[in-house]
Parts: sequence; C-alpha cells; structure tokens
Amino acid sequence: MRELEEKVKNLDALKLTKIIEDANNADEKSIFLLDLIKNHYKKILRWSEMSLRLCTVWRFCSPKGYRFCHNNLLKLPSKSTISRFLGDFHGQNKLIQERLCAEIGQLKKSVERICSLIMDDMSIKEKVHYCRAEDRIYGLETTSSTRVGTKPKVANKMLCFVVQGLSTRYTIPAGYFFHSSLTTQELYLLTKNILQLLTNCGYIVIRFVTDNISTNVALFKKFGNGSLKNSINHPILEHIPLFLSFDFCHALKNARNLFLDHDMYSSQGKISSCYLKLLYDLQKGMPVKPVRYLTKKHLFPSNFEKMNVLRAIQVFSPTVTSSLKFLKAAGDDRFVDADASIFYMENMYHFFQVHNVSSRDHYLRSLDSSIAPYVHISDERLDWLNVTFPKYIDDIQKTSVDVGFKGLTKETAHALQFTAKSTYLCVNFLLSQVGFYYVVTRSFSSDAVEAMFSHVRLKGGSNDATDARAADYALRQILRCGIVKASHSSNTAENVNYISPANILNLQENRESFTKHTEQLIFPIEVRRNIHNLKKCIIPDNNIFSASVAFLAGYIIKKLENLFHCDECLTPLLCTSIPGPLLQLIAIQNRGGLVYPKDIFVGIIQQIAESIQQMLPFLQHDNPGKYILEELYPHLVQNPIFVCANHRDSVCKYIIKTTVKPVLSNLCLETTDSVKRFALNFKPKSRKVLKL
Repeated sequence: MRELEEKVKNLDALKLTKIIEDANNADEKSIFLLDLIKNHYKKILRWSEMSLRLCTVWRFCSPKGYRFCHNNLLKLPSKSTISRFLGDFHGQNKLIQERLCAEIGQLKKSVERICSLIMDDMSIKEKVHYCRAEDRIYGLETTSSTRVGTKPKVANKMLCFVVQGLSTRYTIPAGYFFHSSLTTQELYLLTKNILQLLTNCGYIVIRFVTDNISTNVALFKKFGNGSLKNSINHPILEHIPLFLSFDFCHALKNARNLFLDHDMYSSQGKISSCYLKLLYDLQKGMPVKPVRYLTKKHLFPSNFEKMNVLRAIQVFSPTVTSSLKFLKAAGDDRFVDADASIFYMENMYHFFQVHNVSSRDHYLRSLDSSIAPYVHISDERLDWLNVTFPKYIDDIQKTSVDVGFKGLTKETAHALQFTAKSTYLCVNFLLSQVGFYYVVTRSFSSDAVEAMFSHVRLKGGSNDATDARAADYALRQILRCGIVKASHSSNTAENVNYISPANILNLQENRESFTKHTEQLIFPIEVRRNIHNLKKCIIPDNNIFSASVAFLAGYIIKKLENLFHCDECLTPLLCTSIPGPLLQLIAIQNRGGLVYPKDIFVGIIQQIAESIQQMLPFLQHDNPGKYILEELYPHLVQNPIFVCANHRDSVCKYIIKTTVKPVLSNLCLETTDSVKRFALNFKPKSRKVLKL
C-alpha cells in the first residue's frame, strides 16, 4: 500500500511539472489550470492575463453557466475582477490603436505587416439607450459630424472594418461605426481615415475587399477617379498598389440565387436548376441518398436562408455534379441535356475552391490540387481566373441575350469577373514583387468580419438583431481580450479563434480622462437664452409636466438632505406651507416619506430639463453628462436661491448630475419609440420575424 501511495505521489508530481512546463510555453489551458491550482486555498486571488481573457469570453458567451461554475465548482475571477480587467471603455479609437500597436510589436518581419482590409456592415436594432454608469448614449449615428445641431438619427446598421494578415494569422477590428445611411463621400472619408490609421501603426494594406452593393461599387469608382479598377495607386503609401475586390462568397451566393431563380444559356446549351430539383425528388424516401445534405433550404431558400454560404457551396459541390453525371450516363431521358448545367456548377465550385486555399498541405490530404497553395505565377489556376472564367461569364451573358433569356444580372456577372481578375493580380504581386513563398487565398475572404458579427450576435441573443450597446460592448471586449468566439453555425468557412495573442496595456492605468473643452460649444440663441435663465427664479405653470418635475425635485431634496445635513442649504428649497396645486401629484402618492419642494426650485429643475433637451442634438455621444455640467454649472451657481457659501458649488453640481440621468434616459427612450415599427399583415408563425 505504501509503494502504491508513493507511485501516485510521483505521478502527480510529474503531471504538475508537465503543466508548469506547458504554461511556460504559453499554453492557455495549462496557464488556466495552473491558476486554478494556485488560487484554490487562497483568499486573495491572483490571475494571469490569459486566464482573465478566457474567463471574460466564457462569461460573455454564457453568463449563467459562468455564474454556476463560479458559485459551485471552481474559484473563478469575479464579475468585478473582469470589469477591472476590461477597464473604462471611454475612448474607442484609443483602444483600437492600442490593439493594433500591440500586434505590430509581435511582427518582426516587414512581410508580416502586409494585410488586407475588409469592410462590411450588419443590421442592428433601432434602440437608443443612455448608460448612466458610463455616461454615454448608445444607438445614435456616430459617422458624421456635419449633422451636429439636427435631430439625432437612430442607427440601424453597424459598419465594421477588419484588418487581416496575408502571411501571418491575425485579425483585428480597425474601426466600427453606427449609422442609418451613408453617402459615398462619407464612406470614402471613413475608409481613408482607417487606411491612414493602419499606416500610422505600421501596417501595409495592399488589398481592400467588400461586397458588391451599389454604395460599395460607387466607393470603388471614387478610389479609381470615376472608373472601376482592380488596382489603384495607394491613397496613403506611395509606389504601392491597392487591389480592390468584391468578396467571392457574396458573388458565389448571388450566382447560386440566379441559378435557382431562372434558366440561362451558354454556348453548350441550357443552364437550369430543374435537374437539381429532379435529383431532389428522385432521392426522396431513399434510406441512403446520393446527396445526403440536399434539402428544401438548398433549392427553395427564403430571403434569410439565401445568405448562407455553406448551402451555396453545397449546391455546386462535386457530390451533386457527380450524381447528375451518373444519371445522365445511366440513360435517364430527363438528364440528357444536363451538360451545360453541370458545367456551370463545376465552374462556380472551382471559382470557390481556387479562393479557398487555406494551408500548405491540406490539398495532399484531400487529394484536390485546386486548393494547393499558389507558389508560382505560372500556376494554371491564375490563367483560369484571368482568362478562362471571365470568358465563360461573357459567353453566358451573350448567349442568354441572343436566345431571349435573362442570364446573370449585370452586377453579379461583373462581380464574378472583377473578383477573379483582382485575385489574379494580387497573387501575382505577392509572389513576384513582395517575395511570398506561397499564397493562401482564404485570407482574401470576408470570414474575419463575419466571425466578428457572429461574436456580436452572441451578445445580443444568438441570431437576433442586437442593439448598438451590446454590439459596442462585444467589439470592445474583442479588442481587449484578443479573442473571437464565433458560433459554430456562423456564416464563415473557418473558425476564427484568436485575433491577436499580444497583450495590451492595463486600461485601468491608461484611461482617457475627461478634460474640459478648450473650444466653446456653439448653441442657437434660444438654447443659450434658456441656459442663462438658470440665474433667475421662475415659477412654472401648473401642468402635468411641471408636476412630474416637482416629483423629481422632491427626490433631489431628499438626497441633498442625506448628503449635506445643512439647514441653510435646504430651507430655501423646501415648501413649509400647505402644498399648492403644483404639488398635488406628490400629495396623492405621499404616505409620509415624500418631500415637497418650493415652486421656485421646481422651476429651476424644469429649466435644467428643458435645457438638456435643447442641447442634446449638439452633444457628443461620450460623456454628455459632463458636457452638460460644464455648460449649466456657471449659470446655476449664480441663482440667488443657493445661499449657503460652504456647499453652494457642491449642491449645484449634484443637482445637475442628478437631473441629467433621468432626463437623458427618458429622451433616449422617446427617440426609440419614435422609430417606425415593422408592419405585419398577419400573425407570424415564429417570433424570429420580429427579432431579425
């Protein structure tokens, strides 16, 4: 028995030694396990940054699961520890720049700094929210400063820029903006600012990719001085080209949608999806199917289901085309003329495969030369992208018109040809001029930004449309932790995990403090007049608004009484006589604990509330409460109602701060309610319709 105990002790020691060695080699599982062991019997816990990163993402993905493990199973970082680790989030640009600079410090070779910039946007819920803890307004547009002074517009989209390495694997958000609609000029200026930021941090952006919606096409024309070009002179760096490209996944989805929508023609014959639908009908009821994954979602997708990339790839996959070839060779009369359709499907799948090169040796395991890395400019796939594929698209367009059919849409045909040409030029440039040993084209896709969006949606409730506050928090958490947790069903071809292993400075020591504006905020005359009226004592009218303000004024007096205990401060504010008509809303609800303010003090609070409402269109989204305090305090402190010299400054500041929070919250809620709701003609079968 003693020998057995010694063996167990030796075995445990060896395991612990192995864990320590792995932790020293930056293995995240070993680091986390070692932290758990060290903190098991401690009262004051100490955590490594890697453990805090992992626990932050764990709590982000499943707050209830994390809470259960924290309370019952493991000693984990508390909520306050994670909050301190994340730090104060004021200063979005500073956080992005810190993450970009931290990553560039890990890149030793200049070739590792060559990257691609991806741009895309996602829909968000039209909801405006004032966060009292952060003193920040979420949900309004953040893209244009020229609209200051107009009615705030509620954002319904989030535009995201992501930088992705072409020789080294890193994926970092380079900027995100909330908007409702962007002009081409605004989009052009935002893109140039992002390119300038990346250049200042040390990145070399040689490729810019987005989808082919009309706004982005106009943006590319803006970069090309009025014409659409695959390669332009870099707007920031001299003597370096910038390759423009549409996302090949979006182009493939459009080609699939048109293939299912209507028939087309090529020089080989009719291109139709009827053969695919016949195959689906034939294999119905079979216990073993030739194409096991073929479903109605592949053949008759809804508008939402059309966005799925995986199903588009599966429609054109070799499993489907092989089954169609077999049926044709077997003599089935219904598949006699399927050659043109099969050839179209094979070309579209090959278009995807040559863009889906992911590693140096995967093609050896899969026995598929189309996904081998590009190592030489004489690769036949480059010739196919540059010559053969564009000619085939032209053939479809010309032949379809000749026989009176639609063919591909002009936008889709152009996107396919434009993307193929851009890929050819970029791969050629990387191999011949930059000196890449090999090129993998999966980094040319928009998988990185789609993974970001999947992570954001996890915060907002899986696939439901999230609001601006949740989206902003999710992206800032990505920037702080350096980890993306995409859903397993996200619209990506690969799983993006770590965006950056680099550490950034402790934000607790690097917070952006609020500094007083050196530039005076400019308000219209009527707004200034109302602010100046804070110096006067004005009795308000007797209406429901003034009665509501009186209730708030009584609450403020109650808080001042608990804070200062000064009769000289409180006596001028309190009503000692029988409550008048203005205070009847308080009297009706009073059970003995409410306070009655004087009418003059109610008038002051009402002027503060009206001033905040008028100032709102001119304020920044960050720290609006501090800007309001800066503007109103010099006038309020001159009001003769505040007679206590010892507490006058503190009382005035507290009154403004306490009034700002409910007023801004109510104004944000009113802005959200003013947004037009989605109209339904009948009761939906699923509540998902209301969430998307």
